[in-house]
Amino acid sequence: MKRNEEEFTDIVERYKAVIYKVCSVYADDREEMADYYQEVLANLWRSYASFRGESSLSTWIYRVALYTCVSFVRRKSSRPRSVSLDVGAAMYEEDDRSSQLKELYRLIGRLNRFDRALILLWLEERPYAEISEIMGITKSNVAVKLMRIKERLQRMSEE
Repeated sequence: MKRNEEEFTDIVERYKAVIYKVCSVYADDREEMADYYQEVLANLWRSYASFRGESSLSTWIYRVALYTCVSFVRRKSSRPRSVSLDVGAAMYEEDDRSSQLKELYRLIGRLNRFDRALILLWLEERPYAEISEIMGITKSNVAVKLMRIKERLQRMSEE
């Protein structure tokens, strides 16, 4: 099946909030989030023609977004700063978040990359089977890791 730009644009429009959420967990500020978002879109576009539908579209998008952000974090220290394009990140400006949500994201930001991805998927109410597929671990491992992450976040919030 031939994939075209219009189809891709529709998919991005449908899942842009998901992409923004993944990027916001890894980005330190709005500019960095816009950079991550652009990188995710580029990777989605590059791999779109080869998407075979073996997983759901949302699983594929989560996987690409998570791996892109993790890779971007790894190499950003060696990469020169770039000028970001305004990609409409205003929907996630600070004024729109409650203080509890900001605190939660601050605590999540202190977790390692894998745990951040795992808790993000859980917060998005993804089923354990889908989280397992995206993260490459068993469903029972998802449950154990999530329990430990929640306990860690609770301890961190009490500090």
